Amino acid sequence: MEENPHPRPTAIDTPAPDPHPHPIAEKQRYRSIDVVRGFALLGILVPNVIFFGWPSAAGTGPDYMNATLGETRWNTIGHDLTAIFTLGKMMALFSMLFGAGVIVYARKFDREQDGEFHTRLSKGAGLWYRRTAWLLLIGVLHATCLWYGDILVWYAMVAFGLVWWVRRWNPKLQIGLGLLGHLFSTILMLAFSLFGVWAVQQGKIGPEELMGDPSGELAGYTGSYLDTFKPRLFSLVFFWFIFGPMFFPGITGLMMIGMGLTRLGVLTGERPTRLYAWMTVLGLGGGLGLTLTLYYGLAGVMPDMAGFLWQSFSQFVGIPISLGYMGLLIWIVRLGVLRWLTGALANVGRMALSNYLLQTILCTTFFYGYGFAYFAEIDYPGLFVVIAAVWIINLLFSAVWIRFFRFGPAEWAWRSLTYWEIQPMRR
Repeated sequence: MEENPHPRPTAIDTPAPDPHPHPIAEKQRYRSIDVVRGFALLGILVPNVIFFGWPSAAGTGPDYMNATLGETRWNTIGHDLTAIFTLGKMMALFSMLFGAGVIVYARKFDREQDGEFHTRLSKGAGLWYRRTAWLLLIGVLHATCLWYGDILVWYAMVAFGLVWWVRRWNPKLQIGLGLLGHLFSTILMLAFSLFGVWAVQQGKIGPEELMGDPSGELAGYTGSYLDTFKPRLFSLVFFWFIFGPMFFPGITGLMMIGMGLTRLGVLTGERPTRLYAWMTVLGLGGGLGLTLTLYYGLAGVMPDMAGFLWQSFSQFVGIPISLGYMGLLIWIVRLGVLRWLTGALANVGRMALSNYLLQTILCTTFFYGYGFAYFAEIDYPGLFVVIAAVWIINLLFSAVWIRFFRFGPAEWAWRSLTYWEIQPMRR
């Protein structure tokens, strides 16, 4: 049971860096990383579906849904489950996994022996920045043409920053500084949110200025494809230029945590099984206790604005639960049980970019006016049915595609552009 499925390379058996690097071969992948990534990809749809299917004001609590379609207890339950178990947690996992990807990607170029690196730190930087530039382009197209809630632009902008250059720092230092960076970002966002709440209470701005104008979003997203651009671009200006500077250190911090956990062998499944058991118990047990206390405590103190403030609170508070999810999934992988589940999640994780874009295409087509026009028409538990349907499509699409092809379609295009060479697609 304690056998290591991915033994850490030693100085003797570590191959020299490839002078002509290529995409990671299947045998070089870490199953644990793919499983966690697949879980995060599916899980992130839970908080996102509200922003696909409703004006952004509906994302902070059940009041807008209740006022539009009639009050039901399900709307409160749906928002509570989303806020407690997924909001901030899945994005944290995704960001940590991006940091893990930095380390796995850098191993094409880095050679470590006796704890020392024997290749230049700048080795591979050109290819890394080309890869990042293409990701940025994909993200910009996704954000401007399909959905304002895109995360790819954020990841690309952070990847243009320090992450390539801090990949060799002591992993414990990476984790410590990452936590500080994420805490700093949370404080900034919380201060901004509190200022907004104060401005509403003082009558200086209206609630619609703080949480978005539902009428403008309704007009745009129930209209033609061209009509969607106005509210989407308005949201992007706010996210990129106002919210972005506060969000930037948090994502950088999460990526550094992921880098450190990968360097320590945690995310790659190389640590003893008991560590993952402890991560599960402490992360989920302690994290849920902390989350429930703060979530319902905030609702008791500021019932009108609790949902809005929780958007900021949930980011840092969610880290223990994120680590608990990570520990549970890798623990299952290490035990070798539920292989049908881990196999399905790994397929989704290997095609995370394709599945992420597919979720957007499916949801915008279903909700927006140029598709099936269900925008602001479905509340809970109907939204859970939508989530389940998209999950099934993600799982089936990934299972079938991976049987015949090496990469997902978006991954294939990204790799081909990065290496300036058409990558072999079929197995």
